[in-house]
Amino acid sequence: MKLFAEYFSTLLHILGMLILAGGHLWLAVGSVKAELSLLDYGKRFLLELLPTLSTLFGLGVLLLFSSGMVKLLIWYEPGFIFLPQPYGWILLAKLILYIVIVVNGVIIERRYIMPLVQLGIAEGRDPLSPEFVGVWAALQRQAQVNFVLIMIVVALGETLRFAKM
Repeated sequence: MKLFAEYFSTLLHILGMLILAGGHLWLAVGSVKAELSLLDYGKRFLLELLPTLSTLFGLGVLLLFSSGMVKLLIWYEPGFIFLPQPYGWILLAKLILYIVIVVNGVIIERRYIMPLVQLGIAEGRDPLSPEFVGVWAALQRQAQVNFVLIMIVVALGETLRFAKM
């Protein structure tokens, strides 16, 4: 049973990383391509996809957090988590960064995604409104911050493998 739980949690952890980190990477590439496009089809596509992506990113965070906690309970005794050991400090840093990522994601969803969906993109050759352009740029900045934080968490996760040595 322990072997199955370890395998299943590893599978969920990989799936969570693919959804969260891979999704942010896809969003970054897609938004750059949409910015460089002469037509507004790329922005329209991303605009319609943003609420779904937001939900998927939340699912990715939940998968990563829950599978990481299952791995922690399987591999290590409870006394090992405390801060005097390097593992405890790295784990604390990861947990704090997860909280920052979730808070930043909630800010992105409330402050940027909903107004973008409401503003929409003007049909035809109408120029984009300055309000839309400002919110779009702010969304990209916040998404970049989240992507950097996610990559830091991934790097800290890799250091956890060697923390017990």
